[in-house]
Amino acid sequence: MGLYKIYIEDLSPEDIEPILKEVKGQGGFQSLIRKLQRQYSREEQTLVLDYSDIKKMINYSQNYGQGGFQGKLSTILDRIRSLHSQLGDLLGDEE
Repeated sequence: MGLYKIYIEDLSPEDIEPILKEVKGQGGFQSLIRKLQRQYSREEQTLVLDYSDIKKMINYSQNYGQGGFQGKLSTILDRIRSLHSQLGDLLGDEE
């Protein structure tokens, strides 16, 4: 499943700021945020995501109740949902 990468472009400083904050702790969510920080290009304002990143982001936002997870990931997940919707419209109903 890891055969592609998604580039989230034109992220404003406000969009990416929650992800770029200093991370304390060593848990799975903190590891994900550190990985996203490494995959972000400040010069190009682009974040590169792979299948595993997206899967983890969705998992943290859906399975851990309300809190900091959703706030940090909400803008990026909104972009992914928009892409999903656009691809669905483009591909149509294939059933």
